[in-house]
Amino acid sequence: MKWRFVQVSDPHLASSYDGEWNHKVICTMMPGVMECLRSDLSELAPDFILATGDIASQQTRAAMLKARDLMDSLGVPYYPMGGNHDFVLEDSRAWFLEAFASRLPAPRTFYSFDHKGLHFVVLDPWWMWTDDSLNPVSEAAVAEKLDKDISGARWALPPDQFVWLENDLKHHASTPTIIAVHYPPIPVPVRLKFPGFKDSGYLNNGALLMERLSAYPQVKAVFCGHAHVNYVEYSHGIPQITTGALPEYPSEYREIQVFEDRLEVYTRSLSNPEFAERSKVPSRVVTRGEESDRRVTISLL
Repeated sequence: MKWRFVQVSDPHLASSYDGEWNHKVICTMMPGVMECLRSDLSELAPDFILATGDIASQQTRAAMLKARDLMDSLGVPYYPMGGNHDFVLEDSRAWFLEAFASRLPAPRTFYSFDHKGLHFVVLDPWWMWTDDSLNPVSEAAVAEKLDKDISGARWALPPDQFVWLENDLKHHASTPTIIAVHYPPIPVPVRLKFPGFKDSGYLNNGALLMERLSAYPQVKAVFCGHAHVNYVEYSHGIPQITTGALPEYPSEYREIQVFEDRLEVYTRSLSNPEFAERSKVPSRVVTRGEESDRRVTISLL
């Protein structure tokens, strides 16, 4: 192995809200989860964390700064991106840029960076309103119920960002590339759904995104979150690695080992299983994914 990074998704930090999605979502346990994760990562020693959105759960500047402090407490460099809970209001992206200025390779919410022979591209989809227009902020009616219900919420990658993405890929044609975006382009598969399953939604123009990415052979995988489910699905031969939320069962993260010719993706549980047990609804444990969703090899050739 040359080196490793980890993917952490949907920590929903700086929130006193405890609710239920497909399991109990216990945001108040996150300080303890982050302390446990810090200990686990100190042994794993990753080069960095790829944090795939919903970092802060409350829509205030103070919450964003507190979420930043909790991420910093892990003691590992990280690359943050926004999700539907991070980018809701007119000021949300300004708070994000202020909080994470020292972690971003450029002062923007979508960006790219290189690390030891891999290229990473981080995207920032916008909200799709009821009139099908794209906007950087949520409609008021959606924002008001965001913690408990996201029915009617939609997101899509704006045209200008498609242009930026393809220009970036053209300039890095010879470097194996990882795409990271909060919303899954490929929705949760039927095989992991159960009666009463709550679906968080997916990227409205995700099929178009995967089609565009397929024109660039250097794109090896897409990493995302949002769904609070561990699953791996493929489109145009490109694997999408979707990782569950830390405050909700199974409270896991991904370890990605980087070799000369491949990535080895492993799903890791916290060393303290009590956090996952507190969240778990036993009849719904399918959200941890099947074996093919938990361990995958991705060729870099």
